[in-house]
Amino acid sequence: MPELPEVETIRTSLLPLIKDLEIIKTEVFHEDVLINKDQRPLQGWIISDLRRRGKYLLIDIVSSDNPEAEALLMVHFRMTGKLLFRTELVSPTKHTHVRFHLHGDQDAWLDYEDVRRFGRIWLLPAGGENENPGVAGLGPEPLSEAWTLEDFQNKIKKSKAPIKSVLLNQTAVAGIGNIYCDEALFRAKILPDRKADSLSEKEIRQLHEAVRYVIKEGIGHHGTTFSDYVDGLGRQGHFQQQLQVYRRSGEKCKICGCDICKDKVAGRGTHYCPKCQI
Repeated sequence: MPELPEVETIRTSLLPLIKDLEIIKTEVFHEDVLINKDQRPLQGWIISDLRRRGKYLLIDIVSSDNPEAEALLMVHFRMTGKLLFRTELVSPTKHTHVRFHLHGDQDAWLDYEDVRRFGRIWLLPAGGENENPGVAGLGPEPLSEAWTLEDFQNKIKKSKAPIKSVLLNQTAVAGIGNIYCDEALFRAKILPDRKADSLSEKEIRQLHEAVRYVIKEGIGHHGTTFSDYVDGLGRQGHFQQQLQVYRRSGEKCKICGCDICKDKVAGRGTHYCPKCQI
């Protein structure tokens, strides 16, 4: 957490606010959070675009002195990271780890906050995300044309691991975490601990469609908020109101009325309906 829908919501909420603004100063309150191996200056950059790859937010920047000089800020939020846009300067909290001072028509600030402090920001050369092991190994984006049913079938049929493990591995499809994995498997009527190679072509097709459906729905509802996740303006998501199984153990299935169960699969708490899913 945040997963693909949450990071995409952060991206779309921040893009119109910070695009074309200049980073005139950067305060780093905890040096382990911002990784700058080349010791590049942390000011004099104009934000040119915001992209996303899997669960990573990619902030493209260009030099204010030389438009041909490009770089990248890559953000991985991990468990509790947040990027918050502010137009009024407030005192940093103990969880404010990096503050970007921005300038355009008015002064603004972009704060990276993280209660657990697992998240990281990297300052990289342009295109440097492709050299990062976490990004380089990602599978196709689930809403892209590159994620074909044929490609998904080939990856699933080669694995004897539980199907939930395959989805969480990030190499079959990028950006899926625990929430959307459980929801997609419920929608496809597949038990999370089923061996991947046991799935029929029909079930794989159903799962392919289900993943796309829950990701679109998650984005449409601005992500899922249980405690920490908010978008770039501090607004909560509301996909939690649409969840069928995740965090609903002991409650009744909305489809069949059976009790939702919770077990551990792939080392993660896993929610499912023992009647609807086979």
